[in-house]
Order: sequence, then C-alpha cells, then structure tokens
Amino acid sequence: MLKQITWFRKRRDLSRTAFAQHWRTRHAVIVSELPGIKRYVQNHVTAASNALDGVAEVWFDDIEAMRANVGRPELDRIRADEPNFLDTQSMGTLVVEPTVVIDGAEEGAKLLVLVRRQAAVAPDEFHRAWLEDVGGALAALAGKAGAPVRYEQDHARVSAYRDGRQPHWDGTASLWFADPVAAGGFFGSEAFAKVASIEQGLMDSEAIRALWVSPLKIV
Repeated sequence: MLKQITWFRKRRDLSRTAFAQHWRTRHAVIVSELPGIKRYVQNHVTAASNALDGVAEVWFDDIEAMRANVGRPELDRIRADEPNFLDTQSMGTLVVEPTVVIDGAEEGAKLLVLVRRQAAVAPDEFHRAWLEDVGGALAALAGKAGAPVRYEQDHARVSAYRDGRQPHWDGTASLWFADPVAAGGFFGSEAFAKVASIEQGLMDSEAIRALWVSPLKIV
C-alpha cells in the first residue's frame, strides 16, 4: 500500500471556516470518485498556522494504480476544483510508504509532523535510523502513561531521491495521544528527551512542521 500526501494553505481571501466547508463537502465528493482510491483522510489544522491549513492523505494499492489516473476526467475535476478553496502555489505532494510503529487506535488528539532530514545525513541512513532508532525508542514507550497510543511513519520512496533530487519533506509522522494534556506531559518527559536526542542527529529541527490536526475520514 502506498500513500500520497498533499499539503496546502487555504485561499487567502477565504475564511478558515469557508475553506474547511468546501474541502470537507464539495471537494471530498470529487476526490472520493477517483478510481483505485482505497482510503482518503483530510487533516484539518486545528489552530491558525503560518505553515499550512490542511494535509490530505490518499491511499492506493500501488504506484501503478496511482499513475493510472493521469489523464482521467476524475483527476481533471479534482485539479479544476482546487483553486476554489486553496492556494495552489502553496501545494506540495509526496508519495510515501507507510509504516505502523505503534499499532493502537486512531483516536484522541492527532499530531502530524512533516519531517526533513539534516543535509549531511544521506537519505538511506536517515530512513534507516528514523525507523529503527527513533521508531524503536518510541515503540519501547508504548503503553506508558502519556505515550502515544498510535505512531506511524511515512517514508519517502527511494525514487524521490533519484538523480540527486531532494524532496521538500523526507516523510511525515503521525502520533495519536489520549488528549493534548497527555501529549504535553509526554513531550516534557525524560523519556521523550531520549527520543529527541536521537532526532537531533537526524532531523533539521528548523524545517520540521508539527501540526495538531482534526482528521476526517472520507473513504
């Protein structure tokens, strides 16, 4: 299973309410008609942000199913509707391979993090260490008070780096907590400090964007 992640800001002349209303109604219907789509989740950023207003996650069986939509009228309708509610210049997309690290319920408060590696860290080493070292450290905390009840990593595919290319993000992480209070306690804990120390050697802390979101499952 592959996932396509798309991030964007709202159209500047729209209120956050109008943006969200169009996205969750008219646009959701159009996207849900796309052939081959297996799952579709809208992540509405819950607080005003200079970074982003929304992140869409769309799942397909494989890259062939995804690419088969090129030139289809269903995809054309999606593209035609985008300027009606979002800033198309702010859009970006990344195809990722999802990995569940802590397999808990998708319930509670969701934190979605767009991750970029440090320039000095090679892509293959970054993805290995992110999964094995960071993922392993967080997995070891599963079930403890305040820890994430679910944790997923979405890794950019190898093809994103082909011929020296550098994707805007190297992946995303999604963490679900019982509630924001639990999350605050966890991020201030000694246990998380050990995880953060591993991340500091891998990630560009100034580039990372962490967004509290309200997920809406469409498909």
